[in-house]
Formats: sequence, C-alpha cells, structure tokens
Amino acid sequence: MIIKTRGIVLGYVKYGETSIICKIYTEENSIQSFIINGIRKSKSKNTALYQPLTILDLVIYYKENSGIQRIKEAKFDTIYNSLHTDIKKISVCYYMSEFLSKILKSSETHESQFNFIVNSLIAFDNIENQFSNFHIQFFIKLTKFYGIDILSSTQLSPSGSEDELLRFIDHCINKNYEVKYNSNNILRNKVLNLLTEYYSRHMDINIKLNSTVVLKEIFN
Repeated sequence: MIIKTRGIVLGYVKYGETSIICKIYTEENSIQSFIINGIRKSKSKNTALYQPLTILDLVIYYKENSGIQRIKEAKFDTIYNSLHTDIKKISVCYYMSEFLSKILKSSETHESQFNFIVNSLIAFDNIENQFSNFHIQFFIKLTKFYGIDILSSTQLSPSGSEDELLRFIDHCINKNYEVKYNSNNILRNKVLNLLTEYYSRHMDINIKLNSTVVLKEIFN
C-alpha cells in the first residue's frame, strides 16, 4: 500500500556500510522505522532530510505489522532557517527528539498532537534569540495530549519550592514561546529534572536521556 503523509524525524542509526534505519513520527501511522539504502554514500546529498526534527513530506510503501518500512519519495515539508544551523538550537533538537522517542506511542496518532509539534517547531525556528526556555515550555504544554496536563507550578514542583522556581514554571505554562523570561541554567536544570520525573511517573516509563548533559552544558 502506498501512503502519503507528513513525518517528523526522531533520529536514525547507521545500518551496513551505506544505509540508515530512521525513526519517523508520521501523521498517518504514528511512529515507523524506515530503512534508507545508500544514503551514506559519499555523493549522497540527502542526509540533511533526516536530521532530528526535520518535517518531511513522504510517500511510503506501507506494510501493516511490518517492523521496517520503505520510503518511495521524501522531501522537505518545511525548510528551517536556523534549527539546523544554530549550535544551541541543534542541541535542543537532539534533546527534544530523544525525549519524544521515549514518550510518543507507536500505536496512536492524533492529528492535534502532530500539528502541535509541527507548529511548535516552526515557532522555535522563528525565534531569533532568548530561546533557552523553549524545550521546557514545549514539554510542559505537551502534557495535555496525554491527559496529564500541568496547569499549575504546584503539580510539578515539590512542596516548599522557592518562589523563583514556581514563577518560572507558571510562566512556561501560561505564556507563548515568544514571551521572554530571564531564567538561568540552575533554574532550567531543576525544571528539566522535574519534567523527566513527571513524565516517567505518569507514563510508567523510565526516561534516561543521553543528550541531557550536552544540553545543560551548552546553555551554561
């Protein structure tokens, strides 16, 4: 069966001498793994298509219950201005793609959730500076799609938390991505740890992210 769909790249691993296996969150069939042959050949220019959080237009050969699918055609749905050129944004993309790989469910696709992620990525691409809080706001806002909405700072922070932490969390809950807030690395790291614990507890999964260390260092 041939299906046309949009997809958000979550990451890939090398396969054989010249190929990759790429995990993509698709609008039509949720998370799918695709084998892409020959893309690592020296003359190939298509590796840019499969950078973390690239939004693609896809035509795929879809086989139900198959662990590996194949791509017939792939092209950019959205061409980013800065997400894959700014080193800080690249680090955020790696962190977000790894986190999303842990929490997105392979059996479900919700149009509203897919569109929320796409629109958030486009907003992130368009923010020119002071975007160090974006990923925190994103994962707080994403909770509503899992029925574990964070509506107040008290849901995320332990009792007795300092006022600065509570104000920052409430800002991330209530404000759009473009609204600036002067946070710091210590504050962001506390909220990232709380978010990881929150998702792990409510989704009954163990979230350990390799990209956390790099992310924390680059915004230090």
